[in-house]
Amino acid sequence: MHRRDQKNSFKTKPGLAIALFGIILLIFSLKNYPETVEFYYSRLVYPLISKGLQFLFNRLPFSAGDILYVLIVLTIPALIYQLIKLSLNKSIHKGNRRRIILNIILGFETALVLFYLFWALNYFRVPAAERLHLSRFKYTNEELFQLTSAFIDSANTLRVKIKPAQWEQSSDKIYTESAGSIRALPEIYNPDNQSAPEIKSSAFSWLINYFGTAGYFNPFTGEAQINSEIPVYLKPFVACHEMAHAIGYGREDEANFIGFISAGKSSDPMLRYSAYYLAVQEFMRETARVDTVMFATLKSKISGPFMSDLKHEKAFWEQYRGALRRFSSIFYDQYLKANKQPEGLQNYNRMIILTMAYYKKRGLLPPPD
Repeated sequence: MHRRDQKNSFKTKPGLAIALFGIILLIFSLKNYPETVEFYYSRLVYPLISKGLQFLFNRLPFSAGDILYVLIVLTIPALIYQLIKLSLNKSIHKGNRRRIILNIILGFETALVLFYLFWALNYFRVPAAERLHLSRFKYTNEELFQLTSAFIDSANTLRVKIKPAQWEQSSDKIYTESAGSIRALPEIYNPDNQSAPEIKSSAFSWLINYFGTAGYFNPFTGEAQINSEIPVYLKPFVACHEMAHAIGYGREDEANFIGFISAGKSSDPMLRYSAYYLAVQEFMRETARVDTVMFATLKSKISGPFMSDLKHEKAFWEQYRGALRRFSSIFYDQYLKANKQPEGLQNYNRMIILTMAYYKKRGLLPPPD
């Protein structure tokens, strides 16, 4: 590039950085206008973006999102090196120092704006409870115990129904069945205004194990990626959870709820078992919080095979536990709090409130003993 062109380019970059910063402030101000986000973004703009990304990336036999994140991870050390070099090397021309810093700022701002425009504005839309007309959020401890007990019974029964061949089925088959379970719910999925991505196994499952990650949705490519190394009975629920993100459910509690009711309504025993397996854990945690005696009573109802699966999952994650996973948990907790989820990681447990309201609305709550 000609030197004069470089100077002109540098003169425009501060203005661009200021403009992007203004857009970022505008984006975060939309937290206070969920109806506006719902009508203009979640129902009009996002479906078009989602369909466009899936047109580009669904046909690829590999995860483009994995490649993108690898490039980002490789870029971070280079940026850190540049910043250290700038701080230590006093001989670097001030103009070059400002140019490098400005480029880093522009890169970060651009990525943040694209992140929200491509998907993350869904964090600020009208809550799923309102969209699904769920309102009966209050419940008694007795109702919590009744539904937990019913979930344990369902998980015990389904665990026996799973045929040996289903434990050996391919991930692709599980993903296909999981996607189908989402599409089968008219109250959740509208084919005229939503599109469901292909679910893919992450090429770096061995690495994301260390982050304690079972799957993730990539907002830049619109792909739902699953950790292919997790136990088979976790995959259906995780796939449905990430699919829920893909169709516009940004909050973690909402994605957990959608994952549960979609997999739980499937005719496939493995999908249904996966749903109740995760639901039992969530509800048992809440039971332990409010009544340790009832927790012990309900725990005694868990069948041997179900308990074996719980122990197997715990052993699977324990082998990857370390400083990296603790750091990722802290980082993700702050990320959730920044996106209108002030409870942070505790937000995952709020799926209990949605599930209780859902069962009450449909009269499905078990009668008192």
